Amino acid sequence: MKRVKRLTVLCGCALILLAGCTKYGTAVSTITATDYENKQLKVSAVITDDGGCDYYMEQGFCYSLFCPPSLTDVTSTQVKVGNYSEADTFSATFTLPLVDTAYYVCAYVKNSAGLSYSNAVRVSTNPLDYPAPEE
Repeated sequence: MKRVKRLTVLCGCALILLAGCTKYGTAVSTITATDYENKQLKVSAVITDDGGCDYYMEQGFCYSLFCPPSLTDVTSTQVKVGNYSEADTFSATFTLPLVDTAYYVCAYVKNSAGLSYSNAVRVSTNPLDYPAPEE
């Protein structure tokens, strides 16, 4: 009887502890800058919300001719395992082979809750879309 009572108390305590746990959300990132010149795209992003979990398993960028890009497209991965601040920034440089083309690029972050993508940003490789030089 004592054994059943102890087991019941232990199970009750375990349920209380588990009920107090919250599930982490995926991290949120935002692309902060893009710069295209001579077939090179430089892009940077910042993690704006860690989803309650400051442990990131992987972060990077992906780009595609189609919107939205995903990890099945061309990617540049920066594997960073560990704890990071909420305002963690990361960057990459891509060679975009086609001119007169629109590419879409987004950042991604993987944490214990899963994978999340930033907003997709359109980047044009058409020279007519470049800003005119200032005089």
